Amino acid sequence: MMSLEQFEQLLSPAGQVALAAADALAPTEATYLRHHRSLTRRFDPDLSRVALEQAMLRLRAREKFPLAAAMYFTREGYEQATCAEVARYRASRLVGKVVEACCGIGGDTQALAARGPVVAIDADPLRLAIARENVRVSGHLDNVTWLHGDLREMSMPAGDVLVFDPDRRATGRRSARLIDLEPPLSLLSQWRYPGSVVKLAPATPWAELDSLDAGIEFVSLAGELKECTAWMGGLRGARRRATLLPAQATLAADVPAPLRPAGPARAYLYDPDPAVTRAGLVTDLAERIDAGPLDSSTAFLTADHAVATPFARGYAIEASLPFHLGRLREYLRSVGVGRVTIIKRGSAVDVVTLTRHLKLQGPAYRYVMLTPVLGKPTALICRPLEGATGVGNTD
Repeated sequence: MMSLEQFEQLLSPAGQVALAAADALAPTEATYLRHHRSLTRRFDPDLSRVALEQAMLRLRAREKFPLAAAMYFTREGYEQATCAEVARYRASRLVGKVVEACCGIGGDTQALAARGPVVAIDADPLRLAIARENVRVSGHLDNVTWLHGDLREMSMPAGDVLVFDPDRRATGRRSARLIDLEPPLSLLSQWRYPGSVVKLAPATPWAELDSLDAGIEFVSLAGELKECTAWMGGLRGARRRATLLPAQATLAADVPAPLRPAGPARAYLYDPDPAVTRAGLVTDLAERIDAGPLDSSTAFLTADHAVATPFARGYAIEASLPFHLGRLREYLRSVGVGRVTIIKRGSAVDVVTLTRHLKLQGPAYRYVMLTPVLGKPTALICRPLEGATGVGNTD
């Protein structure tokens, strides 16, 4: 853990020299002790520890922030911060002066300040100091006013939009329940803004989301579900929305389309993006691409035709087999398959064990989809449509 005093020491000329030395070592958990012994020959042991921890966090943060090499983090702050691309997308939807409640280490603040004036508020002076330095790195420090205070007690500043990011780990562990948020969502009723945006956990149950008078948006990045956002007031929009980045493709509806009847596997299979699935818009995607479900228990769709859509990964179905290890192995060997990516939906099969027991050899590569089809365990052998990519063995 890093204190505010230690952070201020890190920003000093001596601290910057220590941090540069730590960055040059590219430390990992495995090499930490060795590098700490090395640094303490030149710097104070406590400063060496803080510098090494910061260097490790910067390396981890590269996947979230293009400017990570010059930014500052706490472990918890990094884990909860919005990645830069998602933050830029959300900021692009906002107009006017933004009041950001619970700014954390400034991941969102960077994007918000790039588009206009921001008042950034946090109850933790360390997080606020880190956020200030991170916005300085992004070059938009003049657009931000900083306030230190407890949202439960302070008078909120005027603004056009509220961005609220309550802590989802206030209980000591990550929670997707609205009741566990801190500060609580009940504060929203005391604040008066034309529009509000609340960041929530992607796993927040729909039974709880239904209690909010909001448009609920699920955002994915490169096929990975990243965030759930509640848009309120003048920003509300559609009740359900799925947005896929980096394409910024959006699928939205107030009420999901009716469920089509399930049917057997046809020529093509579509695996909806997780944002589409979590938004409950698989049936709307089915209408858009004229496809139907394989089974009511999964999101897989099937169609007679190939369709280019950003909202799902498409595959050509080569064979559909009742699931049986021997039959699956026999078929894959018969077509020279030596490598497979196994994706399962609604299947209890252990992917690692199955892969080991297949004992495949050959030059060909296939996807194997394990899923119920009309209630029966099935293996679909597939090839990705042009432009589709695999994500490995997934559940």
